[in-house]
Amino acid sequence: MITYNPDYLDNTDIFTSNEIKLLEELNQKVSLEKFLNNKSYIDKFGLDFIYTSALIEGNTYDKLDTQALIEYGRTAGGKKYSDAKMILNLRDAYDIFMTQDLKPDKQTLKDLHFILSSEMIPENKRALPRDSEVVITGSNYIPLATKEKLDDELNYLFKISNTIKNPFDKAIYLHNNLAYLQYFTDCNKRTARMMLNIVLKDHSKMIYIPDEQSIKEYLKSIVNYYETGDYTLFKNYFINSYKKVIEMILEIEQSRENEKNLRK
Repeated sequence: MITYNPDYLDNTDIFTSNEIKLLEELNQKVSLEKFLNNKSYIDKFGLDFIYTSALIEGNTYDKLDTQALIEYGRTAGGKKYSDAKMILNLRDAYDIFMTQDLKPDKQTLKDLHFILSSEMIPENKRALPRDSEVVITGSNYIPLATKEKLDDELNYLFKISNTIKNPFDKAIYLHNNLAYLQYFTDCNKRTARMMLNIVLKDHSKMIYIPDEQSIKEYLKSIVNYYETGDYTLFKNYFINSYKKVIEMILEIEQSRENEKNLRK
């Protein structure tokens, strides 16, 4: 078994200069401002974010069921109530993320967890550190078990993250290490994905939308980080997912341009 390694939190050397250059070039193609000023983008990619984020957690709703639940409040027959509630919690967190200027700090982390964990865990455990052990499915990693140590490490995590200047490095650092720490009883990874986007939005960078076709890569890269502290697999996954969203938006815009030309 592999126990918690505090040295992971000291590693802030994540993206290479060429990788940062690529991510910045993608941002020039589709800016956050362009995204936020287009309600159809917010709605479409919001659905993608919510659906895929839930799917990562083993949710059984398909995309049409997810859309019907979000838009009309219609639950899918034969599905668990907890699956519907997970999706609604993700929707609420996404709406707040979109409408408020949140900062990537400890209070935001706890506020988001409180939303995401509604009816997922006991009320007296929401937004609070674990007070018991947790088992990571599919991994040999054993997280910390005492809330005092979890609090110490979380404070140190944010202390280090505040020293990271590049927003892409900071976003991945927070995501991976929040998932690694497993500070809460449950809902850690989905909270970490929100925090990743809060860093990007706070620095006026285009946000990250997890890709439905790359869920296995996401999970594999997270387990690899738990067991090695190596960012390579996750940053490769992130770059590919980030690129897919940018390319999708460019395709949408090209399609609209083609339609305009047809009318001339």
